[in-house]
Amino acid sequence: MKRSEVWWINFDPAVGSEIKKKRPAVVISNNISNGVLSRCQVVPLSTNVDNIYPSEALVSLNGTPCKAMADQLTTVSKQRFLDKEGKLSNNDMQKVENAIRQQLDL
Repeated sequence: MKRSEVWWINFDPAVGSEIKKKRPAVVISNNISNGVLSRCQVVPLSTNVDNIYPSEALVSLNGTPCKAMADQLTTVSKQRFLDKEGKLSNNDMQKVENAIRQQLDL
């Protein structure tokens, strides 16, 4: 797992309004941590792009528009990772980083 890669992740079981089900998410944690730890930080993606809020970023995954939901930024065990789906462009990663800054008020 490397930063900017998109993986299918099993987010179940979820509690309350946490992100749920199997869905793609972009790895945002740094590659040093990704190489040595048993967990990574990710931002889930959704193909529902009808509304894009300030804590979300419109990105493209394999030619399909998606939104990265920084308000659902989470740490997941590598055991939840299923299959690699692709990788976000540098430009799209900058959009995700900006959404994270907005969400966390950095």
